[in-house]
Amino acid sequence: MNFNNLENSNSLYLQQHATNPVHWQNWDDYLLKSNIPGNRLLVISIGYSSCHWCHVMEEESFEDAEVASVMNKHFISFKVDRETRPDIDARYMSALQLMTGTGGWPLNIIALPDGTPVFGGTYFSKPDWIATLRQVSALWKTEPQQVLDYGIQMQAGMAEMIEVSLTPMKNQFRKEDFDDVVNFWMRTIDPIHGGPNGSPKFPMPSNYSFLLDYSLHSGNTAALEHTILSLQKMALGGIYDSIHGGMTRYSTDRFWKVPHLTKNKLFLDTAHSIGKFLENEMLLDCGLFASAIDADSPTPENQKEEGGYYTWSVDELNALSIPNRDFFNEYYDITPHSSWEGKYVLHRSKPLQEVATQHKISNTEALELENKWKSILIDAAKKREHSHPKPVRDPKALTNCNAMLVQGFFEMHLAAPENGFDSLALNLLDSIEGLLVNGHNVLHELNGKKGFLDDYATLGIALLKGYALTGVEDYVNKATQLAEEIHSQFSMDGSPFYKYSSDTFAKWQEVIEIEDNVIPSANSYVAQFFGELATYSGARTWAEKSSNMVSSIHGKVFKNGQNFSNWLNIALTQSYSSKEVVTIGTHCSNLLGSITNSNYRPNTLFLQSPTSGTLPLTLGRNPAENTYFICSHGSCSLPTSDKQVAVELWMQ
Repeated sequence: MNFNNLENSNSLYLQQHATNPVHWQNWDDYLLKSNIPGNRLLVISIGYSSCHWCHVMEEESFEDAEVASVMNKHFISFKVDRETRPDIDARYMSALQLMTGTGGWPLNIIALPDGTPVFGGTYFSKPDWIATLRQVSALWKTEPQQVLDYGIQMQAGMAEMIEVSLTPMKNQFRKEDFDDVVNFWMRTIDPIHGGPNGSPKFPMPSNYSFLLDYSLHSGNTAALEHTILSLQKMALGGIYDSIHGGMTRYSTDRFWKVPHLTKNKLFLDTAHSIGKFLENEMLLDCGLFASAIDADSPTPENQKEEGGYYTWSVDELNALSIPNRDFFNEYYDITPHSSWEGKYVLHRSKPLQEVATQHKISNTEALELENKWKSILIDAAKKREHSHPKPVRDPKALTNCNAMLVQGFFEMHLAAPENGFDSLALNLLDSIEGLLVNGHNVLHELNGKKGFLDDYATLGIALLKGYALTGVEDYVNKATQLAEEIHSQFSMDGSPFYKYSSDTFAKWQEVIEIEDNVIPSANSYVAQFFGELATYSGARTWAEKSSNMVSSIHGKVFKNGQNFSNWLNIALTQSYSSKEVVTIGTHCSNLLGSITNSNYRPNTLFLQSPTSGTLPLTLGRNPAENTYFICSHGSCSLPTSDKQVAVELWMQ
């Protein structure tokens, strides 16, 4: 293994490392089961194409001849794209958390020849990385048994972590439980800027989805105000690119219920802008969406600069013919003390109308000015693309991300049914089915390996949204087949939870994803999928499995609600009533949009049937009449063609 073999990889991240002097290898399960040549230790370095600190460590260490010499002499080195192999990433992230209590990327692990981790960290400077490599390799030569013993301890510790995760803490959720979770949670919030207290701040979609739904059920105004404040700060802040429409590290599937709850145009405009950004910048020719855009890009000052494409120097801004410059500067926070490393990230600290009032400008004039400013800035951004080229797009098309995007487009359609997001959702769903499903198997990525648990579960939910948009029952049939595949391929004897990969591993190598993160965990997605499928199909076995899964995490959530927010959202249905909105008739799709565009109720599933349906909630309905049925747990009200009556029944 005296060469770098990443050149032919399909992964952009691995291709970025193909010219490193380090003799990087692709991940090879077979190699780890056989004899590593020379009984050398392994370096397992994990990252992704849009990761800033991954780029920094590559430039400082992996492109350096001295570092490469040490790695090539003493180690077999593997580069892993965490988005292509999330199972490997999760395995070694668990190991790092066991070792240090922390995590992050780049994730760098030193392991025994069989892959057992014995040392780990995230970013290392060049001197620290060389020192670490030399110390561990020397210990392996002089005291190999000490390293082997530590490896045995790590295997035991990782197996124990899995056992703890799998241990059910069963109970049924009560209304008081959610109050307890949220009351503890509210101790950790930032009451001024939204989100969690302290920094850094990351968008956590499922957190706000749960807090929103909980607050509407319970009447907890503090939770609702925190949710709206957090979303407003994200929509106004530098995390949202108000010029091009994108949002940094934003998960598209959960925020879009807010536009039709608050009637706040800021939320609707932001959601719509993000949707158009995705369509314009992330849609691939094959009909799927790409996974990421790099954090770094070239600028006149740096070959790679974090956020370089999105930042502006004061000279660049001064050179633009900006009408009403004082208003512009205050709106976008252009002050001598608000620059970031000498440049400005165009963000808004206050809503437009508030700044307009301070400048004695009418709302109409302010909106006209804002549109002019955006037009000027977009034109300026295009003109400077020779000096500030767009960041590299990673064309990797992942099933779970695309399936979640179907859900996001569905939510956006409910809020703004006239804007064509239903077509985007259905076209994307067609592309997923055509390119990412192979018989009974779901692929993890386009032309990639077999999918993981979250790929199956998110696609199942997306199929149900396809039914909700069309009334085509084949979507429900396909979702049922997926649910059966999940139970067949991923189940574990005696456990309510499912393993992340259908492959068989040693106990310490297994991944059981239960805690929610920026994206909900694979198991919470399964519980959501099974619960929704039961409502659509009428098969109670899926409801029982979902309920069993949710009940099993009951005791885990009270001091860590943020880590179980999607579970908590599903659990709301155990304590608060859920609703099903069923529209029947040739214009059933229009009927649905007419009530969802200005109303929102948590725990609602949507069904429609333009013809005579065969599902439990559409069976026997007369398609000749355009009517609403408002149901709860399968028990339906009398039909009505009056929209206002339907809304009142839905909101009860």
